[in-house]
Amino acid sequence: MCGIGGVLFEAPVEQPWLDAMVRALSHRGPDDSGTWMSEGREIGLVHARLSIIDLSRAARQPMSNESGTVWLTYNGEIYNFRELRRGLESMGHRFRTASDTEVIIHAYEQWGIACVSKLRGMFAFGLWDTERRELFLVRDRIGIKPLNYYWDGRRFAFASELKAIATLPGLDREIDRSAIFDYLTYLYVPTPKTAYRRARKVPPGHFLTFAHGGISLTRYWDVPLAEEDSMGERRALELLGERLEDAVTTSMVSDVPVGAFLSGGLDSSAVLAQMAETRGEVRSFTMDFDVSTHSESVYARSVAKHIGSAHSERTVGRGAPAEMLERIVACYDEPFGDGSAMPTLYLSEFARESVKVVLSGDGGDEVFAGYTWYGNWLRQQTLRRLAPRRVRSGFSKIATLGLGIRRGLRLRHLLAGAAMDPLQQYAHEVELLNPEEKRAVLGGDWRREFQDYDDYWYYRQFWKPELNKITRMQYVDLKTYLPDDILTKVDRASMAVGLEVRPPLLDHVLIESVFKIPPRYLWKNGQGKYILRKLMSERLPASTLERPKKGFSAPLSVWLDGDSGLIGRTLGRSGTYVHPDRLNALEYRARGAKVWAILVLEEWAKHAARSFEPTLTPVGEAVGVSGAVDGSPGRSV
Repeated sequence: MCGIGGVLFEAPVEQPWLDAMVRALSHRGPDDSGTWMSEGREIGLVHARLSIIDLSRAARQPMSNESGTVWLTYNGEIYNFRELRRGLESMGHRFRTASDTEVIIHAYEQWGIACVSKLRGMFAFGLWDTERRELFLVRDRIGIKPLNYYWDGRRFAFASELKAIATLPGLDREIDRSAIFDYLTYLYVPTPKTAYRRARKVPPGHFLTFAHGGISLTRYWDVPLAEEDSMGERRALELLGERLEDAVTTSMVSDVPVGAFLSGGLDSSAVLAQMAETRGEVRSFTMDFDVSTHSESVYARSVAKHIGSAHSERTVGRGAPAEMLERIVACYDEPFGDGSAMPTLYLSEFARESVKVVLSGDGGDEVFAGYTWYGNWLRQQTLRRLAPRRVRSGFSKIATLGLGIRRGLRLRHLLAGAAMDPLQQYAHEVELLNPEEKRAVLGGDWRREFQDYDDYWYYRQFWKPELNKITRMQYVDLKTYLPDDILTKVDRASMAVGLEVRPPLLDHVLIESVFKIPPRYLWKNGQGKYILRKLMSERLPASTLERPKKGFSAPLSVWLDGDSGLIGRTLGRSGTYVHPDRLNALEYRARGAKVWAILVLEEWAKHAARSFEPTLTPVGEAVGVSGAVDGSPGRSV
């Protein structure tokens, strides 16, 4: 796992520019670094290395082929690189290293950019072809690894994180106001936007070609959407069992020790159980909360004991928001409002004390249809089908009464969505601030500027009414919430401390197989992940299999309740975007999460005028985090 970057300017590239980019990415790759400039100085590439595969200096990057006509800077892991290498050797290719990096170079020599369809894993890379004078930026199918670029017509740059691009001289730092407006709906800035008008994200499953002063984007993969309706449950279980074992086994390829994040939920527990079957001894790490309603430590301990994992825990407490606000802004380069970024950063630092690589259960809710909002949305569809339009309209009017009252939140939420169309109802379940609430918080100027704005444009472009209802929501989540929230959260938090996180449930071979399974084996009797629960029924404790979905979320409402000091220090008397008085416009539903997102936005705004983001500093000793509880190998936890 690494940090990558590069620059193509009209003026000759300067070595100090490349050095500054490497320094900005050093947290992603603390083990080594390298830069390369073309002979004519029209392009420069940079790399900060976290050594996982082939730890020798021979595997340093940027790396070239034997003739120096292909240069690569690469971030990620190609799990099938040994298989690809054997095939390439049979075709006459010769290798100097044991790295997966060199496999990509030879694969490009053999198949051109079409080689990306042969890569299995998580990756983002920049590849410069000196003969064709083309730069390819490639991002993995699901968007596990980040890739940003900047283009203003004269200067082109790319990097794993915006902070590296920000080190370059003379860039246009104009903020994209529509991205800020979107942020308060989604909790993140949706792809391809960034918070800056000239900077963009390469979408998952795409590669960008920059050649002769022009950009083109090509999609090379999409989620398959043709389930095999005739498939029976037994075959579905066999298929999932085979693919899960294969995905976890291939994800464990490493020249350093591998551990696992364990929440106590089904997804991370299934991954840990499969790891134990594959390797025997495993080590797990859990982050607990000081608020009992958010604590899952008892379930994590139960799973660890059942599996025989060497288990460690740490607890994060009420001091986290004040301690972490600036660090979150530094990590994410643009507004990122998911409060679980705080415990994820703590957990990553904790695990990094023992291992360099961990597996996670990320993606299980999207792949196996596990989110609670699926059930909420299905209930909305039932209400929509049974109630005439005039009645639904009346429900909506009732819901607008007494919005400041805490009682009856769930009922009012249900009624408010009754008059909406299916896409709006989906957005109503997952959005942070609803359209009217967002405009009230931002104020009159924003209300006028975005009067006719489509608040749900991002969901809309992936909404496919022709699909099965469950598959429809899975597809949208896989395209939006997963890469822009979940995977962004984990990548920045883990790489801030030089930890590699691998999500085997997002192996594209496993995804392609699961999407062949009829949805009735994913969502059954009002509950998601039926087929995964069935598969793990003899491998995990009953308490893990039977308990309802509980997300990894920080207790923000408790932590921020009454903390006027943090709010006052961050917003000041007026705020950059949100005046403190406008917080009264926030509805009680998820109020803590909304306040936190606004604090992040305001803290980010303090730095945005002078730089993409402040310099990232190590997490260090975190206020509000208590000591570890370490278990021993075996079944005693």
